[in-house]
Amino acid sequence: MKQELHEAQNPARIRIAAALGVFDGVHLGHRRVLAHALAHGACHVVTFAADSMPHKRGKPVRYIYHDEQKRRLLMTCGADAVFALPFTELADLDGETFCKQILREQLQVDCVVVGEEFRFGREAACDAEDLKRFGHKLGFTVDVVRQVRDESDVPISSSHIRFLLESGQIAEANQLLGADYQILSHVVTGQQLGSTVLGIPTANQVFEPWQCVPHRGVYASFAEINDIWVPAITNIGIRPTVTGGDAVPIAETHLIDWSGDLYGKLLPVTLCRFIRPEQPFESLDALGLQIRRDIRTRMHLLPADGICAAEGENSL
Repeated sequence: MKQELHEAQNPARIRIAAALGVFDGVHLGHRRVLAHALAHGACHVVTFAADSMPHKRGKPVRYIYHDEQKRRLLMTCGADAVFALPFTELADLDGETFCKQILREQLQVDCVVVGEEFRFGREAACDAEDLKRFGHKLGFTVDVVRQVRDESDVPISSSHIRFLLESGQIAEANQLLGADYQILSHVVTGQQLGSTVLGIPTANQVFEPWQCVPHRGVYASFAEINDIWVPAITNIGIRPTVTGGDAVPIAETHLIDWSGDLYGKLLPVTLCRFIRPEQPFESLDALGLQIRRDIRTRMHLLPADGICAAEGENSL
């Protein structure tokens, strides 16, 4: 459950450090910002609701994670509170007004932590130096955190991670995220061909309309059931063998050597390795045969405990 600004209370007057940013993906660069905020006090993350900002700096964006995924990751990284503000309600505030009304008066921050590329205010007109100037005037300090770079000295960014996800480079994306990419949504009812015809039941999950969808194909994965990570295989795609290719991409996950009812349940599924691209088959029998081959490939590729569970900052 996301927290609203009116819930920001500090009766004990503890020191509060606000980490500001979109935090899409909560990647290694974001985790460094969070680590700095935690060093200054209780970490309150101030971000924007993903579905309220279809554009960033004038360009359309397909976000990696929806707000609940982002909130969970931020809390796992140590955030004490997460405020996902509606961008449309704040877009017209100039930088100083945002700092005064939101940061100082409502959140009562003592320190603000941002990445060095951070921009804010109406039409993103203000940068970190403006933030320092407003902070000096309003009574809070500012910590500007340098970018985290990959092994090729390229700055880690959400846009690059989206590119990696959409091109099927899941292992590379996971390394920059600091934790395996995760699908988190309720299991919906599908055509049930997997269980009734193929004998390979799947848990079907849909993506948000504005969400980045990983490259269509088959992945070695894990599904979390009652705090246990179950080996699984996930297909992301439009199911061309049964739909003729006219469908919205969904995720279909088969939990290996597991049975039970998952309909309506919130299911975390992590993608660890890319196995093959999606392809049509001449019959359901041929599809079923290939899926069984994929399961064998998945178990050969990935041990039962092969999940990337990094929660802190990487050594990059």
